[in-house]
Amino acid sequence: MRVGFTSYWLMLCSVFMVPSASAEWFLGQDLYTLSHQRVLEGKTSEGFDTMIQAWQQAPDEQQNTNLDGLLKLALTEDCGRSLTQAVLPSWLSTLSIRREVVQNLNQVMLKLSVSGASQKKIDEVTFTRWPDQKYISTSPVLEKNGDFTAESSRLEKPIAEGLYKITLTNNEKEAWSSWVILGAPSIKQRIGWKDSKNWRIEHSQLPNPTCPSPVLSINLYDLNDLSWTPIWTEEIDGKLPTTLPQIDVPDGRYWLSVGLIESRWQGDISILDIQRITRPIDFQLSLDQKQQQPEEQK
Repeated sequence: MRVGFTSYWLMLCSVFMVPSASAEWFLGQDLYTLSHQRVLEGKTSEGFDTMIQAWQQAPDEQQNTNLDGLLKLALTEDCGRSLTQAVLPSWLSTLSIRREVVQNLNQVMLKLSVSGASQKKIDEVTFTRWPDQKYISTSPVLEKNGDFTAESSRLEKPIAEGLYKITLTNNEKEAWSSWVILGAPSIKQRIGWKDSKNWRIEHSQLPNPTCPSPVLSINLYDLNDLSWTPIWTEEIDGKLPTTLPQIDVPDGRYWLSVGLIESRWQGDISILDIQRITRPIDFQLSLDQKQQQPEEQK
């Protein structure tokens, strides 16, 4: 495996209680042992297939924890690109699964959505936790360029780790399905407000070096625009700012949204975990700034 394997292996040894990574240790033939063995031998796709079977066996709490830790270990190879050899159908260009926690000043909202781009009209999207707990089963919102989005109803609890199945059906009645394994959601809110134009970001102690760096998404909305189309937006990776930059907008009251996006892959499927904070914000130029404006903008 690539850089990052060693550190994750040391961390996960205590979880799996494995004294050695040698093949001789794997004397058991249960699915948990086999999936662990295959991942450690570099057979990531085979190990992932066995993890799917293991999740279908209704794992107990300890097995659940082990499977979640094993997924983290498998992701250190290439951030999930090698988890599965399955590819998207020819009519589906991109596909993303998003788990989102939105925290405003008064409440926390949990969201789950499936989005993508397709050359054929998507009639239905379903997203089900094994064996039969449906989170999404609906016709998606369609854009003229072929983009689509389907969202769950209001969620009471975070989307937990486990085995899920996604199915897309187009207007020609062609259906495509794939198993998806989600890891445990973060129990810690890593982004929060300091004041109306500043926020704090706590960094992960052990980031996966094979995955993209977190991205900060900043959006500003006009409170009078019911379409909720951002009037200003910016996405930043690398060194993430914690202060809102100077924005040239008329005086008034707006809605500010700042999201921390972490991404990985499962083959061709992009899986995003987003923590977002939102709040109303007032913009009012100082007297000096107004005096510096061109006459036509005043």
